[in-house]
Amino acid sequence: MTRAPLDRDWVKAHEGPPLAIAHRGASAYAFDNTLRAFQVAHELGADMWEVDVRLTADGIPVAFHDADLKKACNIDRPVSELTARELQDLTSAAGRSAPLFAEVASLAASLGAGIYLDAKEADAATKAIDILQGHGIAKCIVGANTPDYCAELLERGVPYPVSILVGLNKDPFAIADACGAEIIHPCWERAGDRPDKLLDKRFFDEAGKRGLPVVTWHEERPEVVDALVGLPVLGICSDQPEMVSRYRSPRPNHPEIVCHRGARKIAPENTLPAATAAWSAGFDYVEIDVRQTSDGDLVVLHDSDLGRTTDATGPVSKKTLKELRSLDAGSWFDAFFEETSLPLLDEVTGVAAKRGGRLYVELKQADPIRTAETVLKQLAPDGVFFWSWNLDWLCQIRDAFPEARLMARPEDFDSLQDCLTAFDADIIEFNAGNAEAEAIAAVRRSGRKVMIAYMGNDPEEIDRLLLLEPDLFNVNEPFRVARQLAAGKPGF
Repeated sequence: MTRAPLDRDWVKAHEGPPLAIAHRGASAYAFDNTLRAFQVAHELGADMWEVDVRLTADGIPVAFHDADLKKACNIDRPVSELTARELQDLTSAAGRSAPLFAEVASLAASLGAGIYLDAKEADAATKAIDILQGHGIAKCIVGANTPDYCAELLERGVPYPVSILVGLNKDPFAIADACGAEIIHPCWERAGDRPDKLLDKRFFDEAGKRGLPVVTWHEERPEVVDALVGLPVLGICSDQPEMVSRYRSPRPNHPEIVCHRGARKIAPENTLPAATAAWSAGFDYVEIDVRQTSDGDLVVLHDSDLGRTTDATGPVSKKTLKELRSLDAGSWFDAFFEETSLPLLDEVTGVAAKRGGRLYVELKQADPIRTAETVLKQLAPDGVFFWSWNLDWLCQIRDAFPEARLMARPEDFDSLQDCLTAFDADIIEFNAGNAEAEAIAAVRRSGRKVMIAYMGNDPEEIDRLLLLEPDLFNVNEPFRVARQLAAGKPGF
């Protein structure tokens, strides 16, 4: 087959790092192929969303992966035998409503996202493409999982570039040559621990000869994602698109970003998923709150009472670890996180050590020496700092662990000088109300680092505080801050 020229020109025009393609949306943090999965993908910086499309019995394209409802709803009924309304009613009852593809396209158009269309049949592709064009979406790839399907799509005159998905132990170039595919998409996630090594110089030489861009399999292993980002690929699929679009501070005067209770808009605050999302996205610190159980174990939770963020009530300090570990600490946030547990402190520090992440540890109600000892067993002193409302606890940590880094806040003292000298804090945290250039300069002259805490989401206030050039920025909205920094506003 003669290959049609690849002139759908956003692909040719793409420069820079690989596109972050959210696999079925951000499916590590939401039910796949749901509007929430796609909204989260956007927050995480995804450039495109991979969307599976099927036709219902009444011929309406819907975003749904499986051919039936067994996995999603434990119902043995094919999607093709349900009307769109029946499908939405059944999936809504299971807590994961399947959207119409038109709803996904509308959301993508409003957010400026591209679509990687995985239509399960040609008629579904035709209808989905009409919807995409109706919404003016130019950035799209149509995926085909067999050579015959690829050839059929091209025969139909698909207005977007068509990719061919290629399994293990198959020659992607011979297949592309035979069916006319314009992009190759090796699905090699199961090819051992380091499938990225299959994409060697010979592979890219062959792709280059044919003018074939490469999109890779969905990948969530940090070392593999990092390797893929450094290769000349068009895009990388991932359940965690933040791993591909990681925040990388482009300027030396940009602050280290502290994620208050983790990536708390993505996953339940103070949980392992919230911490993992923050570090996977490239942010520097995760702030956590530590409390002690009735039998002396250290757990991560903000409130003194369990009611807001678990399915129980009552004081944390009156519960044993066994009682706490049986609780659901995620459903309050979203049904997807139903099985999320309240984490132990050493579980969070273990993830931090594995991910190369750093911690800001706030002691709410916990033995200060045990807390510091637990953290410093797994993290180097420069990978963590401590703070508490109880200043005596901070003094105890300073005496027992001189190498530990501590934080202090000017509002807790009569003067800035008292704040600097009370326990020789390493980091001084201002807030939006007291962050002033003169006080910040005084802290810098003392050799300490400056942190500013801002828990709001006003873009103008974020800009104002960034212009003060803090060393650390403690925020609820790390992705918003990252976007504003990337926008390159004057001064930062």
